[in-house]
Amino acid sequence: MKYIGFLGPQGTYSHHAANLYSTNSVKIPFNTINEVLNSLDTKESQEVVVPLENSIHGSIVEVLDFLAGDNKFNIIEELEVNINHSIFTLKTFRQSTIDVIFSHPQALGQCYEYLNEKYQNSELKISNSTADSLNDLIKSGISGAFIGPPWMKDNDGVVEIDKNIQSVDNNVTRFVVIGQGIRKKSKQDKTSVVFSFDDDSPGSLHSAIEPLSKKSINMTKIESRPTKEGLGSYYFFVDIEGHVNDQKLAYCLSLMKENVSNLKVLGSYPKFQRDKS
Repeated sequence: MKYIGFLGPQGTYSHHAANLYSTNSVKIPFNTINEVLNSLDTKESQEVVVPLENSIHGSIVEVLDFLAGDNKFNIIEELEVNINHSIFTLKTFRQSTIDVIFSHPQALGQCYEYLNEKYQNSELKISNSTADSLNDLIKSGISGAFIGPPWMKDNDGVVEIDKNIQSVDNNVTRFVVIGQGIRKKSKQDKTSVVFSFDDDSPGSLHSAIEPLSKKSINMTKIESRPTKEGLGSYYFFVDIEGHVNDQKLAYCLSLMKENVSNLKVLGSYPKFQRDKS
């Protein structure tokens, strides 16, 4: 039986994504994303399912830093999950008195416009996860609310105040499965890489990615992240269409390595297929 780590507790979108990825496995909840990732090193998990980026709030930097780090783990699959947030309170509280609102930082950020309009005087409190926000509210003893997935209304004593409160209707989180090994080629693949430069000079980035355009290979994402080695020093994360074992892409990667330092393949995996219906 495979052991898969996720950001707990049960009932989070991460738990939902883990269940979408694998139904025949043991799911292990952890309190923080860093604990989820560290469980690979401690061998508590064989694979982990973690959020990598959200269409509203951007990337999860802890995951980017882990992928760029000196370890033997890589992306083996990706999933996209539609995120719909609701705001809830307890039946024992008056909805007219919301002094505090609990949720995960990503959820609070994704619902900023709604909160700024409806609850600008409420204090926003950070929870480790959306599922934790209910318990955090109960423990606080303060008249307030929490933000979480729609299914949290099924908890005893919970009242849904409003639903679909995210700032953008097309709110999607890209989850990745991190483990070991490169997946075999499929009909449509994606390859993720990260690289940096020893010396920053004009045209460095252009020279690094130019082989892709010359071979008509589509780059679907590029993002920078500080290396933490000083101002102006960055990692560049790039997603590319194709598999690392494709002859054309393999050739381009070999050329890229000549123009960068520390190029690391973060994984080749099946490209997520969106439901067209």
